Amino acid sequence: MNSGRDIYDPPPAPLAWAPPRPEPLRWTRTDLVGLLAVCGLLAFASALAWRAEPTIGLLTALSGSLVVVESWFTALGFLHRRPEHSASQRLRIFLAALLPWAFGLGISVLLMVGLFTFSDRLL
Repeated sequence: MNSGRDIYDPPPAPLAWAPPRPEPLRWTRTDLVGLLAVCGLLAFASALAWRAEPTIGLLTALSGSLVVVESWFTALGFLHRRPEHSASQRLRIFLAALLPWAFGLGISVLLMVGLFTFSDRLL
């Protein structure tokens, strides 16, 4: 306890931290086709939600597209660090990144559409 240093004011680091250089993410044609297929399913779901309530359709398209792109880039980042996966393993990795979001947003959309439908029929 008799040291002359304050533990809340540490000495500066000896070397300046340099962030790693950015590397391009590489994707295959199959990855891009998968992304387009998921975007097509999202457009179909948005069109179905639009028929029930236009606001829900718009929110489904907006939030779903953000989720799809985020999940796709997350999976690409994972695959960039571990490139030795086969095509079926790549598909599973993309689905693993996407399914939790799709499940949560799908339940949210179904609950909102159900609530709007119930309130429209009740009133």
